[in-house]
Amino acid sequence: MQTVPKPLSYTMNYLLYSDHDSKKIVENYKGIFHKSASNETYMKIKDTEMINSKKTNLKISHGEKAIVVSDPLNNGATELDVQQIFSLCKVISFKDYKTYWEIQLEPKAYSNLSYSKIILNISKQYFLQKQVFYYNTAVNFSNDYRKSDVHYPKLEVIYEGYNRKPLEASLFTTGKYYSVTAKNTIVLSKAFKKYEVIDQRLTSNTIK
Repeated sequence: MQTVPKPLSYTMNYLLYSDHDSKKIVENYKGIFHKSASNETYMKIKDTEMINSKKTNLKISHGEKAIVVSDPLNNGATELDVQQIFSLCKVISFKDYKTYWEIQLEPKAYSNLSYSKIILNISKQYFLQKQVFYYNTAVNFSNDYRKSDVHYPKLEVIYEGYNRKPLEASLFTTGKYYSVTAKNTIVLSKAFKKYEVIDQRLTSNTIK
């Protein structure tokens, strides 16, 4: 029997630590993810919003005051793709805890991933609870260009608040940000007039 697609929403909490064993958080920011029953997606991480509708893919960077418009990605590709992680990594260990499974992964040699280890916590309801990325590339945390403060950081992403409630269709529309003229030219709305537009569309998409 075919499963009927359902909407999905959850929140994300990003915690960056300067070292693999550090307990001190050096950066913390939030995110939110929504997917409609028709597989359209909306994601916001820190000051960046991303929409992938049936007709358009949109990325709005409020920090850089830039809007990138492109053709839609297949299968709502802004959503976390756990299957892709498994294709690039090998399983080192699998532990069964009372309420979740813990999977430890190691990137394959050809993956070019910048991590030495990845840990996934998956609930017994098959929802991702947490990802932990252990970087194998050094990062300079110094705010003074004359000094160096190099570490190998760790990033934790915690997923919470999963629900299947119906979503407003306006979440996945782009009219709030721009309109398209009869000549297929993008015209920004008043609130985003000062943003730079980067038009990467390959086809003659129209506004939705």
